[in-house]
Amino acid sequence: MQRNTVYAALDVGTSKICTIVASRRPDGEADVLGVGIAPSQGIRKGVVVNIQEARAAVRASLDEAERSAAVTIPSVHVGITGSHLELFHRWGTLRIPDYNAALTADDISSAVEAAFPRDLPPEKQVLHLIPQSYAVDGLNGVRNPIGMHASKLDVQTLCVVVATPPIQHLVHTVEGARVKVRGVVMAGLASGEAVLKPDEKEAGVVLVEIGAGATTIAVFQESTLRNAAVLPVGGHQFTTDLAAALNAPYEVAEEAKIRYGSAMHESIGDERVELRAFGDLRTVKIERRELCRYLHDRAEEIMRLSYMKTRELGYAGTLPAGLVLTGGAANLPNIATVARNIFNTPVRVGTPTSLAALPDALRDPAYAACAGTALWIIHHAAERGQSRAGAGRGFTAPGGGNSGGGPIGWLREQVRRVAL
Repeated sequence: MQRNTVYAALDVGTSKICTIVASRRPDGEADVLGVGIAPSQGIRKGVVVNIQEARAAVRASLDEAERSAAVTIPSVHVGITGSHLELFHRWGTLRIPDYNAALTADDISSAVEAAFPRDLPPEKQVLHLIPQSYAVDGLNGVRNPIGMHASKLDVQTLCVVVATPPIQHLVHTVEGARVKVRGVVMAGLASGEAVLKPDEKEAGVVLVEIGAGATTIAVFQESTLRNAAVLPVGGHQFTTDLAAALNAPYEVAEEAKIRYGSAMHESIGDERVELRAFGDLRTVKIERRELCRYLHDRAEEIMRLSYMKTRELGYAGTLPAGLVLTGGAANLPNIATVARNIFNTPVRVGTPTSLAALPDALRDPAYAACAGTALWIIHHAAERGQSRAGAGRGFTAPGGGNSGGGPIGWLREQVRRVAL
């Protein structure tokens, strides 16, 4: 009997390492088979700063996922973020010698390949080439040219470039935990798969994912990623602000944020809270309103920076579906109100809901990137079919793995295999 093909997604974050093992149904949808979560170590702002510590945390997450799914994981796709990501647009052109032949998926792949930036320095690598729009013999705005006849096909792509050292360190870390890295997915692109509704992506929406170490702003319109940017601030800063203000250990500040925190301090009463502090202070008492004021100030700063970045991308105030917040910091009460005041647009908090059998505890904005990476793999596998190599490759449960090239040798092949 043929066994199901399963996929493993790994989110190596600043606060946690999350692994999701999922299988693809015949209809292309996904079922979760197992989950593994471990506290993060050796990661700062989405970048590996201690390979040994990070490798141990990755292995702990993988071990838990393997136990819960009852499979051996030979390969994973990894979500990535960080301020080292760069995005820009490029055009590719393909001349068609036979006008009578209808355009095929291979023709589109060739046009996209022509957009590949071949002049990048060694310290840069292409992560994604995302087709955004096509022109067929000068006719702009074509969304899917398959079946059309043309002598020239032009494609506008969004090129996502990453710095080589951080991605090498990430791949070495994960592969040192005894699994192969089959591909890397930009976190904002993956999270869009998990939390955005089809009508939002079609009409136009800004996704702001506030992770522990970085905030990703991703703009979707006409069902594709139009542009994105990454800010080097995230939920970690909320906690460090409190720790510094209260002279308290980080874990005490984190607990206070979760238990008493709110991004809007005006409506908080006169309640005072007592927290453990450093040194001979032993404890410190603070009004809850004052504690929340620190959180409000940081939330307002992150939202203003996100708004400014969205304006730089050319989209602030022009997208009908407004703003969707996700990432762990989106759980901070009333942060949507802060975002609404600054963006002056509809706002909602997005949770991953598209994965069947996802545990209720993971239907949380904090797990959007990992759930989205699993969905991204499976959706792309469904679009291309198992015979197409690249970003959609899975493995058969249980056990067994495929050998690959060097730690970044798959990148060039991945960007060739793009979804229409």
